[in-house]
Amino acid sequence: MIRVLLVPSSDYLGHPFPQRHNQIFERLHNGKNFEVHVVRFILFDKPKLKTNLVVHELDETGVNHAASYYLINTVNHASEIRRIVKRESIDVVVLSNLTAPFAYTLMDKLLSMRVPTVFDLPDYYPASAAGYIFDVRSIQGKLLAQMFDFMLRFMIRRANAVTAASHVLVKYAEAAGARSTAYVPNGISECFLKLHDGGVLREKLGFDQKDIVVGYIGSIEFWLDMKPLIYGVAKAAKQGTPVKLLLIGGELHTNHIEKVRLWIKEAKIQDKMIWLSFIPYSEAPKHIAAMDLATIPFNTKNLTAHFAGPNKLWEYLAQAKSVVATPIPEVLYYRKNLNMVKTAEDYAETITEYSSDPTPFFKKALDGQIEAKNMTWESFMHLMKNVLREISRRCDASNDSFVAN
Repeated sequence: MIRVLLVPSSDYLGHPFPQRHNQIFERLHNGKNFEVHVVRFILFDKPKLKTNLVVHELDETGVNHAASYYLINTVNHASEIRRIVKRESIDVVVLSNLTAPFAYTLMDKLLSMRVPTVFDLPDYYPASAAGYIFDVRSIQGKLLAQMFDFMLRFMIRRANAVTAASHVLVKYAEAAGARSTAYVPNGISECFLKLHDGGVLREKLGFDQKDIVVGYIGSIEFWLDMKPLIYGVAKAAKQGTPVKLLLIGGELHTNHIEKVRLWIKEAKIQDKMIWLSFIPYSEAPKHIAAMDLATIPFNTKNLTAHFAGPNKLWEYLAQAKSVVATPIPEVLYYRKNLNMVKTAEDYAETITEYSSDPTPFFKKALDGQIEAKNMTWESFMHLMKNVLREISRRCDASNDSFVAN
C-alpha cells in the first residue's frame, strides 16, 4: 500500500466544482494499492464537494482574502504537513501550491525526512497567485509574480518529479531544472461521454430554434478576456445575426466579474444573453449541449492563461460542440478541432460564418468528439499513478537517492 499525501492547489472540499486534484486522486484512492490523504485549506465557508480521501483540516488564522490566508498561515501549515507525514507514515507527498509547500520544502532541506515529493502543476502559480493580490500588469503584480516564480522554481528543482497539465508547463518545469517531468493533462469525467439533447434546456432558457447560442462555462476570473467575446456578440447582433450569449459561472476570489458586467452594459447586450451562476458539475454536459458555439476566451497576454491546459476544450468537444478559442499554446496543439479567435471582429466573423454555413464547424466538432473520448480523467489518473508508483519504487530501492545535492 502506497500512502500519498496531497497538498492541493485550493480548498479541496470548498471549491464550487471538482478540480484536477479531485478528479485524479478520488479515482486513485478508490483503486487498489493507494491510500490518499489530503490537507484542506479552508478558503470557503462550507464544503461543497464530497470525498473518499482521508481529510486533514489545517489549523489556521481565518482571513477572508485568499492570498492573505495563505501568507499568514504559511509556516503553521508547513509544520502541520510535516506532522501529518510522520504520523500517517506517508510514502509520497504531492505538492501543488506555493507558500505552504515552499516552507515545507525549506524545512525538508534543513531536516530531511527522506520522503519523496512530486510537484503537480495545474497552472502557472506565480501569475495566478499574484493576480489574486494585484493587477498582474502592474509593477507590484510583476514583482510579486517574480518572487513567486523564484519559489516555484526552487520547489521544482527539489522535487523528485514534476507533473504538469499542459505541454508548455512541462517545458517550463524542464527549463526550471526539474529532475523528471511527466505530462498529465486535464480531462473529462464519464458524465460528459453521454451525448445530451440541448433542445429542452434551450426552450426552458427562452432561446428560439433559430438563435445561435454562444456559450461559456467556468470561473469568470482575471485570466479570461471576456471583452472581445461580449463586443463580438454585440457586433454580430447589429449585423442581423440571431445570436444570444449564455454565460455559466461566477467569481472565485476577485471582483473581476464587475468588469464583465460593465462591458455587457456598455455593449448593450443585456437582452441578448442569459447569465447563470455556478451549476452542479453533473449538469454541465446538459448546459453545454444547449450551446452552438462554445468558447474558451482566455487572455493570451495573461501568464495564467498562457500556461493553462483547459479541460473545457474536451468537455465541449465531448458534446460535439463547435469550439471557439483564443490561441493559448495548449489550444494550438489541437487547433484542427476548433476555430481560433482573438478580437471582437474575429468573434463576430465566426458567428456570422456559422450562421451562414455551420457544416465546416460540425465537421471539426465531430472529429474532436472522437478524440475527446480518450481524454478522460480515468486515463490520466493512471498516468499519475505510474509516476507515484515509480517514485515510491525508487525510494524503496535506495533511501539515499532522494536526498538532494
